Amino acid sequence: VCVRARACVPACTRVCVYSSALGVRQLPRYPPALVNVWATWCFACRIEHQKLNSLAEQGVVIVGLNYKDQRAEAKLWLYERGNPYQFNIFDAEGSLGIDLGVYGAPETYLVDGDGIIRHRRVGVVDDRVWDAEFKALYQELTGVSQ
Repeated sequence: VCVRARACVPACTRVCVYSSALGVRQLPRYPPALVNVWATWCFACRIEHQKLNSLAEQGVVIVGLNYKDQRAEAKLWLYERGNPYQFNIFDAEGSLGIDLGVYGAPETYLVDGDGIIRHRRVGVVDDRVWDAEFKALYQELTGVSQ
């Protein structure tokens, strides 16, 4: 469901899972990016994580939003399952998630180079969802086939 497509990503600063403060507007400006809302307590996130790793290996830029979670658990999760993210924003209280309109995890947004949300998916991104909802738009925005 594309509820808030064409809305702007909220401008704010959050702490990353691994490092210090980073602004959300610092999403890579060169290519579009997926923004993936995830958490260690989210069972469905376990299901989609393999697909995210695969997309990252293909060169898809993915930014993580670790939502209402524990930082140490998030680090362990990424160590054990692989880290598909260019960087992760740590949103312990869920305030950025609220600004984005997050219902829960997982959710994935396709954000263009201008910070505009072009598509939103509530739920797991798997092969079927990627092919049906994201792939063509991602290719259109990047000019790169996946």
